Amino acid sequence: MYQTHEVFGVSNEMIATYIERPDVDDLFVKGLEKNKHIVIYGASKQGKTALTAKHLEEKNYIKVNCSPASTIQDLYNSIVRQLNIEIIESREVTQEVGGELKAGVKAKVKIPFFGSGEASVEGKASTKEGDKLSYKVVDYNLFLAQDLSELLRAIEFDKKIIVENFHYLTEDNQKLLAIDLRIFDDYKIQFIVLGIWREKNRLIQFNGDLVDRLIEIPVEPWEKQHLEAIVQEGMPLLNVSFENVFEKLVETCFDSVGVFQELCKESCYAAGVKQTTEETVYISIENIQQAIEKKLSDYSSRHIRCLEAFVEQKAKSSDEIPLYIPYYFIKTLFNEEFEDITNGLKRRVIQEKIKAIHHRADDVRPSDMGYFLQTLVSNQIKKSISPPIFDYDIGTSSVKIIDSTFYFFLKNCDKEEILEYIPVPVGL
Repeated sequence: MYQTHEVFGVSNEMIATYIERPDVDDLFVKGLEKNKHIVIYGASKQGKTALTAKHLEEKNYIKVNCSPASTIQDLYNSIVRQLNIEIIESREVTQEVGGELKAGVKAKVKIPFFGSGEASVEGKASTKEGDKLSYKVVDYNLFLAQDLSELLRAIEFDKKIIVENFHYLTEDNQKLLAIDLRIFDDYKIQFIVLGIWREKNRLIQFNGDLVDRLIEIPVEPWEKQHLEAIVQEGMPLLNVSFENVFEKLVETCFDSVGVFQELCKESCYAAGVKQTTEETVYISIENIQQAIEKKLSDYSSRHIRCLEAFVEQKAKSSDEIPLYIPYYFIKTLFNEEFEDITNGLKRRVIQEKIKAIHHRADDVRPSDMGYFLQTLVSNQIKKSISPPIFDYDIGTSSVKIIDSTFYFFLKNCDKEEILEYIPVPVGL
């Protein structure tokens, strides 16, 4: 017997309707075999974490979660802590990296190893009788990828390192890790980087040396046959049928597997199915509609708060009213056709449409738009919009939505009513 939430929905646990897609799962498995760095990217709730959980046992990796405040040093320190490596003493040091002075941690690290004789570094060693476990103490700078690689090799480290939420790092820290991945590759230390964006070659843009050293895996798109496979897998587990409403489900989820899974779960709940039933229950259009209303309510509260935070901008101590580009961007977005939004909004089009409604149209320069777009993700993270809703794809010069639930929200909400929630900036 299954509980409904074990079969359908978004969960930190592996659900029973996980399906393998050859162009995604096979590529990931081959990447593991080749020991190349792997970059998994796509919108939120599209199966990035589930992909790693499906093919890697917990004992075979260590995971580092990034936050907006994380530095590369924080990531490397976390790796060391999770490996239970004993640090005898440490001190902060400053080292020149790439022409810049970087703070780091110089540490005396106690490394265990097996051997028939005793080893001594700096005159310190100990041996445990029976298994001949010895220790040596070595100096490492835990900020440097070279030193960390040597340390991991010294303890015969053979796990994968998963970096979750890479997009939360500042651009400078993203660049630093991209540079360091080249060093880790030389030492056969494999990183799996997960991030929310939709453009190709994000890390290669930061470090061209990563060409042929990593495998990129986009988790999108989710095709109709993939979604059908999910319900075919889940229906017999709960003894329910979606045969009369499947097309409606596909039409409503906008290619987001996370939204699709949640609609399946909420439809079952609406039909009174909380676990496997004795008699087959046929999910109805009314059940689907109830699920849509439930998820719209769930998503709306978050997205309205995020939009309010996104447009918030304090006027400087000046008589001149600021440009308020984020506010005008949202007004432009909400007046666009849904199909144009899903295809991505071009930079030139955004600027023209903002100028058409702006209170200082002649002052909206390409440089203002450039700064707004280049800092789009970082500004959202600073305002605690998590996951980010928008991203700027430099390759196509367009703004794309990277929160997969936002499409569902836009399609089903009352846009005029939502705009009334958005506070008008001071002076407009």
